[in-house]
Order: sequence, then C-alpha cells, then structure tokens
Amino acid sequence: MFLSLSTSAWILIAVGATVVNLAAMQWIIQVPRYRKRQFWMPVIGIVAVGARGLAQHDTLPETLYLYAALMVLFPLVLAPVRRTITRDHQRWVQDPTTKADKGAMTWIAVSATVLLVVIGAVYAAGA
Repeated sequence: MFLSLSTSAWILIAVGATVVNLAAMQWIIQVPRYRKRQFWMPVIGIVAVGARGLAQHDTLPETLYLYAALMVLFPLVLAPVRRTITRDHQRWVQDPTTKADKGAMTWIAVSATVLLVVIGAVYAAGA
C-alpha cells in the first residue's frame, strides 16, 4: 500500500514534512525563546523514530512514514489553539500560579490521541 512507494519518495515526503513542521511551528509558537528551540524538533524526531526503527528492524519507508507523521502531528494539534497558548504563556509569566486554559488542553490531548490512533492504524494497514 503506501509503503510500496520508493525509498526516495519517502525521503522527499519526510523532507517536506520537516519543512512544513519548521515553518508552521515558527508561526504557531509566538514566544521568541521557545521559537528558537523548535529547530530541535526534527533532530529529536530523527533520533527517536530512527532508534525505534532500528530496535524493531523496520524498513526505511516505514521509519520515514512515522517520522513524517510525527512532524505533521505537532502543527495539526497546536495550530488551532496557538493564540490561547500564547495568551496563557503571557499570563503565566506575569503570574506563575495561572493555570492553562482547559479547553486548549482538552483539544491538545484529544486531537493528539486521535491523530496517534490514525497514524497507528494507517501504519498497521500499510505494514
């Protein structure tokens, strides 16, 4: 199925997902101190997914699929609540006892869970 794409196609997809992640996260994260740290996401993703792929003896296309899905997951989860995240951070800087918005936290938890289930189901169907 989707894993029948060539390795070079999956490399291009992974590079595209990395570019999308870096661009989207720069737009989503409005706090300059944290904006600079977003460039570490692809490195952490490569190490984490690569180590998992080596440990489970996955093929390169399978590993690249999981990496690309992970890179796209974060912007999809955080983009709808970016203003709330920024507002909560600014409030927290002024008053550290401020709690995060429950609606935003619920959205992040539920949407991330749903997307991870979808990623796993597609992986299972394609593997």
